[in-house]
Amino acid sequence: MPDTISLEGLAIGGISACVPRHAIENAEYGRELYGHDLDATIKVIGVQRRRFADPGVTALDLCVKAALSLSEYAGLDYSEFGGLVFLTMTPDFSMPNNASYAHKLLGLPSGAPAFDISTACAGYPYGLWMAGMAASCTGKRVLLLDGDTHSPFVSPYDRSTSLLFGDGGTATVILPADAGAGNVWRFDFVTAGDREALSAPDSGYRNRVNAGSLEYETFPDGSRRRRIDLKMDGMAVFNAVVRNAPASLSRLMASDCLRSEDYDCLLLHQANLMMINSVARKLGFRDERFPTSIDKYGNIGSGSIALNICSEMRETVEAKHLRVLMSAFGAGFSAASASLELGPCPVAPVDEY
Repeated sequence: MPDTISLEGLAIGGISACVPRHAIENAEYGRELYGHDLDATIKVIGVQRRRFADPGVTALDLCVKAALSLSEYAGLDYSEFGGLVFLTMTPDFSMPNNASYAHKLLGLPSGAPAFDISTACAGYPYGLWMAGMAASCTGKRVLLLDGDTHSPFVSPYDRSTSLLFGDGGTATVILPADAGAGNVWRFDFVTAGDREALSAPDSGYRNRVNAGSLEYETFPDGSRRRRIDLKMDGMAVFNAVVRNAPASLSRLMASDCLRSEDYDCLLLHQANLMMINSVARKLGFRDERFPTSIDKYGNIGSGSIALNICSEMRETVEAKHLRVLMSAFGAGFSAASASLELGPCPVAPVDEY
């Protein structure tokens, strides 16, 4: 039997998403940098438009707004919840964490634990795993907040990143359910530990931010970026994803003793359209069983799976019981996949900040 991780007696109790009101049209944004290559580039990455947060608006703001929208839509009372997990790589501060302040803003009880995790693009399955364990231990509902604001740290002059990333926040409720109902969640994780292919060089305590971190450097392809900006070796990331993600998902299918046609849908991190199409084709998922929203929002990071559900599957998830596969992948050459049951549960319309 493949070496996957299982949790039982859990269900998703609601999902919501919030994006900034400000929309960026790539057909205009990238004309000067890409010239005649722009249309072909947009077709490959699949990003027609993205949402950028206004200055001073952070992932915490977007996620809390998503949580409040879900509370109103589904009639939730966070004062009855047993914990909060905040998944982000763009926190308000290095200390204190986002979770403790979101805990206060949303009115969770003082005894409910609240903590951040940072696993970048692979994060949503990690968040479900951690929040699922918390819900199992406490016997109470747990709130998973997942979001990032990339826009302040993406150079508009960088050909590898400038058209790709956007901002967004999401909220997901994980609740204890009947352990005998057959609702087994399975997880598979892959970690290769790369630090170069996708990173922000001067963003932590290894390379401290200094005056030089804010200066633009010019690179061989004509791109310019600062050392606080995201840098990406697109081909290296692509190769790692198409190697790791299908293998990870195949291990889950083997653990489930199911084939691709036995699942209702495949939910992938909305990283790059060519990349995720390649993963989906390898596993036999197409069209209605493989929803995408990268054209509308770009790559918002680990929250993209939850946003995709709210954008593309809202009515279906509210009405039906679905067996889904999901996988997220990116920085650190990490991949995280899950097999679980979804719906029927409340899914709020995508909100705007």
